[in-house]
Amino acid sequence: MIFKRFFKPYAEYSLRTTLSEDELKNALDQEFSGYFVTSITALFSKEEVTFCRTWKPLTLSPVLRGRNSLRGDVSIRCRKAESSGETILDITISPQDARLFVWLFFILCLAALIPFIRSGSWLFVGPLVMAGFLFLVLAGCRVFAESEVPEIQEAFEKTLRRLEKKYKKEKP
Repeated sequence: MIFKRFFKPYAEYSLRTTLSEDELKNALDQEFSGYFVTSITALFSKEEVTFCRTWKPLTLSPVLRGRNSLRGDVSIRCRKAESSGETILDITISPQDARLFVWLFFILCLAALIPFIRSGSWLFVGPLVMAGFLFLVLAGCRVFAESEVPEIQEAFEKTLRRLEKKYKKEKP
C-alpha cells in the first residue's frame, strides 16, 4: 500500500477519432517500432516526443530526453460513439506497475538490516539510508513524470491526427 501512490495514473481523458479500432491497431503496428529502435531514432528526431510500441496492444510508450522509470505509457481503450461513426478513445497515461520490484528492494533493505542490528554494528544505518533513498528516487521520478504529461498528451493528439489523415486517405 505504501508504494501504490507512486504508480497511480497521471491522466485519464477521452478523444474522438475517425479511425475504427482495427484501423487504429493497424496504424499503430505499421507506424511504430519497438523501444530499442525508437530510442535510437529519437536521438536524431526533431520531435520532442517519439512513441514506440509495447508488448500490450493499443499501448504506446513515449520516448523523451532522458530515462524515467515512472514515465507514463499511453494506454488506449476504444468504444463506438452512439450518434456518429467515430470512435471514442479512452486514454490513460500511467507508469508501468513496478511495485513488485520496489517491494523486493525494500524487503532486501530490511533483511540487510537484521544482521547489522544483531551484531550491534553502527552499519545498520546503511540499509535504512538505502530504503530512504528508494522513496526519494520514486518521489523524484514521479514529479518529473507528472511534469511531462501535458507534453505527452499534446504529442499523442498530434500523432493521432496525423494517423487519421494518412490512414483515412488511403481508403477507397
